[in-house]
Amino acid sequence: MSGDLDERLKKAGIRHFDVLIHDQPKEWLIENFKKDRTEYPVNVSLLIRNIIWQVRERIINGEKPPLNELIRTFWYMYIKSTLSRAESLSMTRDQYADMIQAFTDMVKKYELMQYKDIGFRDDNEAHRKVGGNANIILFSEKLGHQAYLFEIAEKYNVSIMALGGQPSVLSAEYFVDLLKQTGIDIRRSFYLFSIVDYDPSGWIIKDAFRNTLHFYKVKNTRMFDLIHPDMLTPDEVKLARIRIRTPKEMEAKNEAWLREVHRRNYKNQIYLEEETKEGKIFYGLEAEAISGKRLTTALERDMVPVIGKSEDLLRIYELKQLDKSIKDLIIHIVT
Repeated sequence: MSGDLDERLKKAGIRHFDVLIHDQPKEWLIENFKKDRTEYPVNVSLLIRNIIWQVRERIINGEKPPLNELIRTFWYMYIKSTLSRAESLSMTRDQYADMIQAFTDMVKKYELMQYKDIGFRDDNEAHRKVGGNANIILFSEKLGHQAYLFEIAEKYNVSIMALGGQPSVLSAEYFVDLLKQTGIDIRRSFYLFSIVDYDPSGWIIKDAFRNTLHFYKVKNTRMFDLIHPDMLTPDEVKLARIRIRTPKEMEAKNEAWLREVHRRNYKNQIYLEEETKEGKIFYGLEAEAISGKRLTTALERDMVPVIGKSEDLLRIYELKQLDKSIKDLIIHIVT
């Protein structure tokens, strides 16, 4: 075990145990994972991380076969019953989500493992496909767009992925593995076309997917947003817009989102903001507000030119797009 690994394990609070953690009685669990001033007898996060690491150790060392199960099965096999035995299973808190976060931290924050080390199956496997034009990725926030994604994949031989909400790090890991299997150099340019709600939450999902791709070394990416107010007429925007909740704790997120969308210079953005006696009201657009026909038109305009092109031609295309954006901005300022 390298010194660097030792340090990362120490930061994560992970130790080696000769006995199987998930088989131990309450007294042993409390003795080894107790924490002062906690609502449970054990430190739940620490216990979960140590169980995950021990299972991984045993698989890597050939002491047990890869799990070949969904990650939810891991919860029932190893975590839930252990927390119950330690009298630390919550009736109110989502501790399954805590387990998912523990996996994410061990993969991304501490860089201790990959999901494939344990041999998980991906429950999102049916919602993705890698095409011959592997570096062009059309993805959606919702599974409802899956049929449309597969239509585009069939027509243009591009890669697709329906996220089904907050993107899974496990799914992204396996997706990048599939990309590598095509023989593509993941250091090349990747073009991401997003179908996500035009609101703060949708953009968080979009950015989380791109950031996870970056973590898996797909770093040279350019994002095309397919859902935005200029995909509709002003009257259509007014009919389709959905008010964004603006409680105090959400205001910072909304403001950050607005700063970003204002950089995009969408002409119809003005119909998504209103001044009232109570203050400014923000609106968003759901992805379903844009028809498949309009999405396809946008894809044919922005995606088709980059299919099968060389990197030099792609750079020329990007420079032309940048030049057009600058001209549009100048006209907007002047007028």
